[in-house]
Amino acid sequence: MASKAFATIMHVSQLLLDKGFEPSNVTEALGRVGAALGVDRVYIFENSTGADGKVLCSQRYEWTVASTSAQLDNPELQNVPYEDVLPSWVPPLSTGKVVMGRPRDFASPARELLEAQDIRSLLVCPITLGGEWWGFVGFDDCRTERTWPPAEVSVLQALSNALAGSLRHARLRSALSGVQTQLRGIIERCASTASS
Repeated sequence: MASKAFATIMHVSQLLLDKGFEPSNVTEALGRVGAALGVDRVYIFENSTGADGKVLCSQRYEWTVASTSAQLDNPELQNVPYEDVLPSWVPPLSTGKVVMGRPRDFASPARELLEAQDIRSLLVCPITLGGEWWGFVGFDDCRTERTWPPAEVSVLQALSNALAGSLRHARLRSALSGVQTQLRGIIERCASTASS
């Protein structure tokens, strides 16, 4: 299964670089990898900083199999303060390590948050962008208390790297577009000045 998943990661990486980090492309990429690994849900959370200075995470993208409840519109998964809900996740994720386990093995209130989503086991990997911890990508198994073998951990890390590369590419495209807009404005102003 891992070799199929790695082949899928190669295709997904190309998809994201060719078509960009757009919602439909990201969902398609998550779905391909999720299907290759036989998981029920794959998702991406993005970090932000609240007005009080706390680091928060919010779900931005998701793919689920038909039999699994989608959580993308779950308000409980928006602006979740790590410090209050997922404090044990910060040390590993902020240093590039994965978080995995069964919800019943996590402390409250993380346990209740995960169990409410019918998760039996999860594997989460940080997304690092330019040396900064941007967020995380995760896999949920909602049917079994899966033990995540090293090959599946490697697949998730490869997906995390592909997502980070695509995000970097999207930021560069956006910056380039901004520079082009500024240059057009300068050229137009110069042209109108020269003609007057």
